[in-house]
Amino acid sequence: MTVEQLLARQGDGVGRRRASRRAVEPEPQPQAPVRRAPAGRASGLPPARPEEPPAVRAGLPPVPGAGRPAGGAQPGLPPVPGAQAGFPPVPPAPQVPGPADQLPVPAVQAGLPPVPGSAASLWAPADRPSRRSGPIPPLPGLAVPPAPATPPVQRRTRAKDRPPPSPGRRRAVRVVTALAALLGVVVLYHLALYFYVDQRIDRVDALATDGPEVLAPELQDAADTYLVVGTGVPGQTGAASVATLVASVSADGDRAVLVSVPPTALVDTPVCRTPDGDLRNPVTEAFASSLLDGGPACMVRAIQQLSGLRIDHYLGVDLAGLPTMVDALGGVPVCIVPTEATAAAAQPPPPGPSQLSGEAASGFLEPGDTGTDVTGAAVAERAQRLLTSTLRAAMSGGTLLDPVTLARFLNRASDSLTVDEQTTLGDLRVLASSLGDLSGDAVQRAGLPVAQVGYVPAGSDDAFVVLDRPATRALFDEVIDGTRLPAEVLEAQRAAQTAASQAAEAPQPAPEQPTGPAPLTVAPGAITVDVLNGTGTTGLAGTVAEALRGQGFGVGTVGNEEGTVNETVVRFGPGAEEQARTVAAAVPNSVLRPSDAVGAAVQLVIGPGYSSVVPVQVGAPVAADPGPETTPADPQPEVSPVRC
Repeated sequence: MTVEQLLARQGDGVGRRRASRRAVEPEPQPQAPVRRAPAGRASGLPPARPEEPPAVRAGLPPVPGAGRPAGGAQPGLPPVPGAQAGFPPVPPAPQVPGPADQLPVPAVQAGLPPVPGSAASLWAPADRPSRRSGPIPPLPGLAVPPAPATPPVQRRTRAKDRPPPSPGRRRAVRVVTALAALLGVVVLYHLALYFYVDQRIDRVDALATDGPEVLAPELQDAADTYLVVGTGVPGQTGAASVATLVASVSADGDRAVLVSVPPTALVDTPVCRTPDGDLRNPVTEAFASSLLDGGPACMVRAIQQLSGLRIDHYLGVDLAGLPTMVDALGGVPVCIVPTEATAAAAQPPPPGPSQLSGEAASGFLEPGDTGTDVTGAAVAERAQRLLTSTLRAAMSGGTLLDPVTLARFLNRASDSLTVDEQTTLGDLRVLASSLGDLSGDAVQRAGLPVAQVGYVPAGSDDAFVVLDRPATRALFDEVIDGTRLPAEVLEAQRAAQTAASQAAEAPQPAPEQPTGPAPLTVAPGAITVDVLNGTGTTGLAGTVAEALRGQGFGVGTVGNEEGTVNETVVRFGPGAEEQARTVAAAVPNSVLRPSDAVGAAVQLVIGPGYSSVVPVQVGAPVAADPGPETTPADPQPEVSPVRC
């Protein structure tokens, strides 16, 4: 028990004894002046006691500390702990008034600390010490540990304390700053030009990636499939002026498959939306008609219906404007490999590396002999090669560092290109880079298998190409599964290439001398010939008929051949052989073929290989293959393989 608690308990006992004694012997008590508590002390405290301590009654033990002078001890009483010299005396405990009397509480002496637990020990809010005001002083008798040593603060070296840079360093800093500024200007210029041209390119809503005709879409998620459509083939009109190529690039970009689609192939076009926003009903038509009559969205749906592929990018190229893009670059480097497609051009470039100008590019795109490219595979391959070379030249470092050339090319390209809404110039660069970097067997080309050429449906005057549906399905299944062609297609291509190379290397026999063919006996004016078109070129029968009329022939029926022919044929019935010989002499490279189905008529069926109509003379021998008869053929130089 502490001294303060002992004093409080004794004070309570004294108060009770006083109350009982007063009841027996009431005695008036003088009123002592009351000292008010200082301002700031908590309200509700009992009144302060008088300054003088109450007198000690006889017979009662003295209260410890009562009447003790300040700083001294009362005789006969033990000293109060803590009341030593140099320490303030402990004030008496406050008296609690009893029911009999209300004794005033002595006021707290000035300079004395309040007794713990009493109301006087409560700190006012303004007088309460705070930890924020400063550190708490240590308790007496306790050693304060020394504060840890603070390392000295290293003062940073100021710029004025550094040595001045050398002149060489200042020049290097200026050069680096100028190069960085120049590089920033070039980058900003190219970015601005890129976004400007990207916004100028015509865009169409052509894709239908979630169409129900797409097969196994999970197998096609990684690959990218482009539908490249060239329009305005030089020298062609109608369906023949459209060249279409489907390019599928594998996910890792290490292989690609290019498949050409005949423009006159009969396909089933599902319901689609035209550029005007109208719905187009399903129809069976030529593949090129889906674009010419329906628009890009209808052609995308038609090729997806035919192949099961998902078209991810649509790229339309105006082939009439492609030569202007070549001129904008100052010419385009191409590698010409002798193929059937190259030989079918009106002006094929020489084999090997070549620099094509705009005029040479136009002659390379234009077909040569009419009727030699029935399926359109040759012109599609030439357009793809030229377009790929042009885009690669445009993305080369020399062009990118020449702002004038680059701006001229992009402006012309924006007028000749049409893409879907999701395709950007970056996607076209990926296509050009993929097809340009791959070589050898990494790029596989094929045309769709054809079952019949020159098919004329009932009630139509147009000839169509009928596809081999089972072979076409097998081809596209391999493309979907692994971005490759079927093994049998590749074997057939290798066999054809081997046969062509062997025929080129074999020595050519000397031409046989004619043994005196019988001269022509029937004049053209005495012959009436029916002209039938066995190719996919629209209007070819009418053109040939006009040429025959110009040579004096009579022309009967002009139409299309229902069957399939691989060459130009002159059919004749019994008794019409002489007339047929005259017609065959007027059409070089034609073959005589007797037929009982035509009666006494003479029919000219135009097939692949037709070139023109030449004049004939009655009484002259037939020269089936005109050429030098007496001068032996000069030896041909050995052809070395082309490497680019």
